[in-house]
Amino acid sequence: MIISSALKKNLLIFTIFLSVIGFLTSLYLVKNHYAPVTSASFCDLSPSVSCSLVNTSTFSVFLNVPVAVFGTLWFVVLIALALYARKKDGSFTFALLAWNCIGIISVVYLVIAEIILQALCPFCTIVHAIIIITFIISLILYLGTPRVSWRKALRDLKAWIVVILILTLLPLLLFNLGIEEQKDYSSFAQCLTEKGTVMYGSSRCAVCAKTRAMFGPAFQYIPEIECYPGKENSQTELCLEKKIAGTPTWVIEQDGVELKRHTGFLSIEELKEFSGCEE
Repeated sequence: MIISSALKKNLLIFTIFLSVIGFLTSLYLVKNHYAPVTSASFCDLSPSVSCSLVNTSTFSVFLNVPVAVFGTLWFVVLIALALYARKKDGSFTFALLAWNCIGIISVVYLVIAEIILQALCPFCTIVHAIIIITFIISLILYLGTPRVSWRKALRDLKAWIVVILILTLLPLLLFNLGIEEQKDYSSFAQCLTEKGTVMYGSSRCAVCAKTRAMFGPAFQYIPEIECYPGKENSQTELCLEKKIAGTPTWVIEQDGVELKRHTGFLSIEELKEFSGCEE
């Protein structure tokens, strides 16, 4: 069934409108990814509903590039394809469908990540919903407009494919060329342990996630107490006994006596002052 030109125009305008919303949402997620550790997102509604927790996890980066950066580029390309598809059928409706298929793959990946993290990112969900809707629209357009063979579409879209490849490679180069190897904090982390320093944290705490990322592999040397209930290694009763009011909480104990504590993020320099350790 061939759809009318008026319906096609309206569907493409709606696609552009949704794409602009998706682009702006993805931009916010890029900002949120690089936000200071102590700066909470207004969409951090609870330990399990948090933009920051999902957006700072290991799943939020692909080849050192924040996934949200790819999201912004994906929506830019979608807007451009929709604008061209308003004037042309065939190749561009094919391109819209193919591009949205790539978007659906990213949605599946990120939903799996949220399931593993047992957390929901509200703004990510907005992006996912937009991609699903634009995929359905692109499928309607593809089935309802004159089609071309995929060979002809590839010939017509040769220049677009080159531009898209460049746009994809650009962030990979920018985020990977000249990247400095993370400093090894192993000796510092071991000193913290020797001083009796323990971090009371939570798998639902975005600040805890950024603290672990700050130390990198060296964090394995720091004892961490999981305070969030329901996890396999949870020690919620101990956290309640220690009157842990928030995570992360750094506590220094020696011979069962608490010497000092701090609730909230501490940078490496602040941890040095707090613990008396040096690298």
